[in-house]
Amino acid sequence: MNELLSILICPDCKHAFEKVDNASLRCTNCGRKVPLLDGKPVFMPMPETAHIYQRLERGPDQGTPWRQANWRFLETRVQGLDKDALLLDVGAGHGDFVQIYAGRKFLSLDVIPYPEVDLACDLAECVPFREESFDLLILMNVLEHVYNFHGLLDSLFYLLKPGGSLVIAVPFMIKIHQAPFDFQRYTHYSLEQMARQHGFEIALLEGYYDPIFFLGEGMRNFRFWVLPKLQRPARWFGRGLIILIEGLIALLRPIVGKGYLKNPEAAKNPAAIGYHLVLKKPLPFK
Repeated sequence: MNELLSILICPDCKHAFEKVDNASLRCTNCGRKVPLLDGKPVFMPMPETAHIYQRLERGPDQGTPWRQANWRFLETRVQGLDKDALLLDVGAGHGDFVQIYAGRKFLSLDVIPYPEVDLACDLAECVPFREESFDLLILMNVLEHVYNFHGLLDSLFYLLKPGGSLVIAVPFMIKIHQAPFDFQRYTHYSLEQMARQHGFEIALLEGYYDPIFFLGEGMRNFRFWVLPKLQRPARWFGRGLIILIEGLIALLRPIVGKGYLKNPEAAKNPAAIGYHLVLKKPLPFK
């Protein structure tokens, strides 16, 4: 809590907080009170329709190929940091990537006060940190769930130290998930424009391409959302065809190979599973 309080400020008047008791913080200037839930500041009420998901085991070899690619991408970015760098995981949920931060100085937040986060806040609407507090900001599979993404990117630019990095993973050819909080899909063209519009320099933009995973997603959609609506004879016949097609897809894997990362312009493939970005906050001109 002491480390958090050193960079935490009142979103209204930009003054420091003090801990009143085990139940709240209070602004030393305007008197705004922020409740503490299990020791974590909660700056906003949890959305009534929020999608609260169960904790899943995460790791370098767990989850979908897209998730595994995300892990390797983030791990590389974190390993290259100075040991004293301060990280902020935005939309951290249950701390899917916390193993990567071991031995690092990091904080995590979410709009939902999960047990694994340090505070609950919507950075698109409320910024309770001092300007230029963080060396690395992390946004892993979060941007598509933010309706006011322009507000969020403005806040992240404000919080990042000059020369610091914003690391983003965002899906593209992925089904709707965490409904009703799934708002956007971004092409790499829109990601480039957004980054520059908010003052960032693009250090890395790569797409993740996996034709076999893409085909599998289509077959899973057919299996779970189309087949159950068919009449019995057609459903049985369709199920048999799916088994055959899935077998043929499995035979394609050794021919096509695993998923790969590539610059979208060089890939010339319109069906990226998702994108990885590293955005830099420019150093001030001397």
